[in-house]
Amino acid sequence: MKFHGVPATRFFVSRMLWATKCSAFLTFRMPSGHRLRFYPSSVSAMLWCDPHFFAHDEKILQQYLRPGDTFVDVGANIGALSLTAAGIVGEAGRVFSVEAHPRTVDYLRGNIKLNNADNVTIIHAAAGDHEGVVNFSSGRSDDQNRVAESGLSVPLRTLDSLIPDVPVKLLKIDIEGFELFALRGAERLLQRTAMIYFESWESHFSKYGYSTQDVLEFLTQHGFEVGQPENYKSLHCENLLAIRRAE
Repeated sequence: MKFHGVPATRFFVSRMLWATKCSAFLTFRMPSGHRLRFYPSSVSAMLWCDPHFFAHDEKILQQYLRPGDTFVDVGANIGALSLTAAGIVGEAGRVFSVEAHPRTVDYLRGNIKLNNADNVTIIHAAAGDHEGVVNFSSGRSDDQNRVAESGLSVPLRTLDSLIPDVPVKLLKIDIEGFELFALRGAERLLQRTAMIYFESWESHFSKYGYSTQDVLEFLTQHGFEVGQPENYKSLHCENLLAIRRAE
């Protein structure tokens, strides 16, 4: 019997460990080789149950990143993909991990330290189109926390102000519908970025008053190809890859 795609016994054990906070004594290995601590969080629990949950995302990183590259992870959560990228780009490469929620940032720091990933820089901020402070939700499902009308106060920064002036091979953005605002605050960064891998979902975008088409048009105007038909809508949650057009 399976529950949420994983063996039911392991799923319920994960929830018990999470509830008692005993989970933080456990670590587990991901397919790409790094280890994660089972912090009391939804992403930690999910990956402890199924370390292959991010297999498709890891394949994207493995396909496009090379030693010496720079990877920017916006919405890094506990660092699973940041650490995959860190292993690929190696000592000569750099990873910038941006995470807004203060509790999740602590878990991110712990996992980076656990793996001695010295090529990872952690940035505590929400990515947006201006500098300031923003409210951020603080629900139990940490992968669903987002910019909200109320909640914790967290710093709001533009990616242009956060990321050094270096070429970026891959920019990944997964911030629960706030993607367009992060892109608007990254116009200089986009000029030196080769590819953008971003979460797209009309339902999430509509909460902030825009659509899938607004994102695709913005990327097209900034020199990227997404390969979707005219008037395309992300009717379910998906990840899209935008590649800079050859000049």
